[in-house]
Amino acid sequence: MKELFKASLLLVCTCMLNSAFAQVDLRWDSHGVGFSAPGNLVVTANNANEFSAESNDLFLSIYAEQDAEVTEETLAEALVAAATEMEYDNISAVAELQIQDFVGFVVEGTKDRVGALVITLLDQKSSTNLVIAIAYTSDAARNKAIAIGDSFYAFD
Repeated sequence: MKELFKASLLLVCTCMLNSAFAQVDLRWDSHGVGFSAPGNLVVTANNANEFSAESNDLFLSIYAEQDAEVTEETLAEALVAAATEMEYDNISAVAELQIQDFVGFVVEGTKDRVGALVITLLDQKSSTNLVIAIAYTSDAARNKAIAIGDSFYAFD
């Protein structure tokens, strides 16, 4: 009986841990964009102007612009402008991205000892352009932010 209890307790703990770290699919229907995120991320805004979500160590904010005139080159300029406007202390890890239907750029920076990824994405099949800011407060949250940034996709 004692062994059955231990096995049941182990099973319950395993299920709780799996659900605590489970990924969920979040969608911004106004702009046909989705991404994968930690299950503890709580959506705080989801309207035509903004998508925001947060947890205790991560804050995500997405803004979109519908503009068919945007190119990869102007997207890079937009990233530099966004990072400058956010007044980061240190900016590093600038990289070009290719994610699903998107091309774009990412920069990593810190401000007041809080890290952030700023990402600009251009949907190659539509005129949706995204500016994504993901702030994080720990190395584990940084890994979550990178995973979120890598998971964006467009849907119709």
